[in-house]
Amino acid sequence: MPKEKNFNPVQAARKAEKAKTIKKGKAEVAARRNERLAKRNPERIKKQIDDLKAITDGGGKLTRHEEETLQGLEKELKAIVKAREALGDKAPTFGRGPPREGGHDRGVLGKRRRDADDASSSDSDIPEDVKSIPMPRDTPPPIPKEILDKWYSKRREKREEKREEKRNANLEPLGDRRGFEQKPTPPAEPKTVYEAAPVVRDLRKEAVTAFTPTVVKMKIQKTKGEGGLMEPEEADQLERAGYLKSREEPSQSPPADTAGASSGGPHKVTLEEVEEDDG
Repeated sequence: MPKEKNFNPVQAARKAEKAKTIKKGKAEVAARRNERLAKRNPERIKKQIDDLKAITDGGGKLTRHEEETLQGLEKELKAIVKAREALGDKAPTFGRGPPREGGHDRGVLGKRRRDADDASSSDSDIPEDVKSIPMPRDTPPPIPKEILDKWYSKRREKREEKREEKRNANLEPLGDRRGFEQKPTPPAEPKTVYEAAPVVRDLRKEAVTAFTPTVVKMKIQKTKGEGGLMEPEEADQLERAGYLKSREEPSQSPPADTAGASSGGPHKVTLEEVEEDDG
């Protein structure tokens, strides 16, 4: 067979290796899927299918959800059967296994019979007084509800008594006052006091401030140095009108001679020039 001109052996080897890897991955996925499906119990799924079919056989009608569930269970059962056939002898078994040694079959996981032979202990190690104690062969029966209710009620009463004792211990006074009952003081009743004190008003002042003309207000502001300066004549006019208080007369200053004498400062001499007559 003639070789192709564009044949690349390296590329062909890569394609073959890639196809081999893909095939191996698919086989592993299928094996894991079969192993997962084989762990499911087909008998349980068959029972569910039979229960749904019994409804239709009895003349009933399945709902839409039940029909979808039935189809899913049938499809799942086929996949489980196919997976178990693919595994063959490796498929796990369900149900009871062969009887164990001693003629006892442990059908329930985690249960241990009291009369089973225990290899780790022997009867010779157990004292006689312990052997004579009867042991229950199974779990004891449940305690009746009436007895449990009585027990719980007594338990609650004891707890309440302890709580009351703690409260009384906190309320008991310390020192010399111990033993005397403290009478609770009644809360003070709130009292409402209504008071009507006379309101003293200076109507003259209110009249002056309320009915002062705008021009006069501007002049009063001028006396305070706001908005300009006011002439003395305007101030006198406001005093006569009663808007300003009368200015106090300045105190008379003492004479210069008395002031100079009284003061302990140095004396000053003044010289006057006198014109001489030519006669």
